[in-house]
Amino acid sequence: MNKVKGYIKRKSMLYVTGVEYGDYTMNHVLGCTHGCKYPCYAFMMQKRFGKIKGYEQWVEPYLVSNTLELLDKEIPKLKDKIKFVQLCFTTDPFMVGYEEICDMSLKAIQKLNDAGIKCVVLTKGILPAELANCSKDNEYGITLISFLNPGIW
Repeated sequence: MNKVKGYIKRKSMLYVTGVEYGDYTMNHVLGCTHGCKYPCYAFMMQKRFGKIKGYEQWVEPYLVSNTLELLDKEIPKLKDKIKFVQLCFTTDPFMVGYEEICDMSLKAIQKLNDAGIKCVVLTKGILPAELANCSKDNEYGITLISFLNPGIW
């Protein structure tokens, strides 16, 4: 198993996405181990807004240590406004080999589901079997990573 690079704290967890296919989202990890080389939107946005300095920092994830505490504070205030929560727009909730990130993702999903909030999850990793114990209203998807050889074009 891999270890996260470190821990960070945030002031809030749930926020309105502002994209047409989203509602609320949460990003409880900074960085993504997939290291996609094509222009990754999440990487470019985090770099643009000064959250990270470069690619080397991006591929070593930091876990938001106060994720569950923030959800405990924010869910009661927002649950009547939320249609669903997207995990995640700027990271991957189920990075392969990062058990700590996967565990936090599962705990966050369960906390949201316990409050009657649907979750929409997208990963490039592997969806864990434990998701079968979560709300049947949740939606799960997997995207692909492609390693194209530019020499073949």
